Amino acid sequence: MKRKNYTTFAAIHLGSEMLSMQITEYHNTERYKVVECCNRRIRLGEATFKNKIIPFPLVSEICEILIGFKRLMKEYGVEEYVMQATTAVREASNQVFLLDQIYNKTGLVVDVVDMPKEIYTKFVAIRNTLKAEKISTEREGMLMMDISSGGLGVTLVRDEKICYQGNFHIGIIRIKESFVRNRRESMHFNKALTEFLSSTIGPVRNELGDSKVRYLVLSGTETELLLRMLGLDEQQKVHHIKAADFHAFFDSMRQMSLAQLIQVYKLPENVAELVLPTVLLYEQLLHLIPAKEIIITADRFIDGIQLLHIGNKTNPVMRKELEQELISLFHTIGSRYLYDKKHAQQVERLSLIIFDKIAKAYGMGEYERLLLRATCILHDIGKYICMRSHSIYTYQLIMSTDIIGLSEKDKKIVALASYYHANRLFDKTNTLAPQVEKELVPVVAKLAAIVRLADALDRSYMQKIHSCSVTLKDNKLKVLAASKEDLTLEIWTFDDKSTFFEEVFGIEPILERVNK
Repeated sequence: MKRKNYTTFAAIHLGSEMLSMQITEYHNTERYKVVECCNRRIRLGEATFKNKIIPFPLVSEICEILIGFKRLMKEYGVEEYVMQATTAVREASNQVFLLDQIYNKTGLVVDVVDMPKEIYTKFVAIRNTLKAEKISTEREGMLMMDISSGGLGVTLVRDEKICYQGNFHIGIIRIKESFVRNRRESMHFNKALTEFLSSTIGPVRNELGDSKVRYLVLSGTETELLLRMLGLDEQQKVHHIKAADFHAFFDSMRQMSLAQLIQVYKLPENVAELVLPTVLLYEQLLHLIPAKEIIITADRFIDGIQLLHIGNKTNPVMRKELEQELISLFHTIGSRYLYDKKHAQQVERLSLIIFDKIAKAYGMGEYERLLLRATCILHDIGKYICMRSHSIYTYQLIMSTDIIGLSEKDKKIVALASYYHANRLFDKTNTLAPQVEKELVPVVAKLAAIVRLADALDRSYMQKIHSCSVTLKDNKLKVLAASKEDLTLEIWTFDDKSTFFEEVFGIEPILERVNK
């Protein structure tokens, strides 16, 4: 019998407007084939954005569709699957009942992703497509705007680094539901909606400043509608449109009434109602920053689910590139709060040397390594607000920042580890200390203990240690620090901070200075 040389994987997306499944046979990210696509329209967005509840009939409909998907998965011999839900399920107050119904009726486990993770998943798919098209940001920037039913993600990439990222709750369906029908039919609606959008995305305008970009990359659920109205092939992967042509199209659209849109473009009324919010939102986005060329990609959230799954399984080079882009975002956030870059990099370098020596023995891997790097880079940003109580402000700044690629749980681990690298973990007298959920204690403690040691090794903020090596033997972690400078402050601080590391890992840290 011939051995099968591929794996069968199913990506399932429970979105606000569509329930989709994509079955793929893959060997790696270069060799894969989509063998089945299923899309069933559902109306979760309108129901959830209005009332914050998914009606029971929709719950039953979703389960019936998924039962059909399960049959297909069995026919194709699916070995791996990922099912993720986005905005509508994320915001539903009865989310837990929906997930329970799905599991009981289908056996499928649903991961409800938060908005930064949702934007990042699509970002990964789009970046992969653009690289395949040889579209680079090495010399000129690229502003990526993803619009979904419930949200907007804005990402500025320059020199292959993420220079800005922000997420907003102003998706197309959400905008529509923000105004009741009689207001949408008012002669003043266009002006009111324009002002509403302009004020909402104002912070983006301030952040981008005088940034210059060559490409404005648009993606999202409503781009299919836009392509149809422009008379372009919706099945084509990438479209290039001159900015002037885009503006001319918008000028003509803005003059049309709902009835004219229905007649000219042969649109159903419920679809035509989405056109004006879409047009006005795109127009506001185009005003944010001049671009020479508009690019529209057909990449969907489900494509990102697929690429991330296959890439993480088979492509270490892609994993490394994605990690470096995330690291660039951590530094962007640090720069926003005037962090000491040299100190952050020194703490990161020293932390990774310690981490790589002990990680495997203490149940840590690539996931914890990424969170450690984020903690090292951001651990001092609270000094931007207050030097005296900087650690609590560091925690608050991290928690209040959207960081694509990190889930809310990931972000909380980074925020807590940043706080507790400078504070006692179980100090009940500190009423201001953020609480650590029981299940997060081990990872937070491990990361905080490592950063605490590494931070001590640069206590002077002068990067005196130019090289470092670590050995682990007989429950002793020997740190050999090479330096030609006086390390008295670092040695004393290291001794003071080593107790917590010993409590967490059961290893005694020992610092030795090497004259080099």
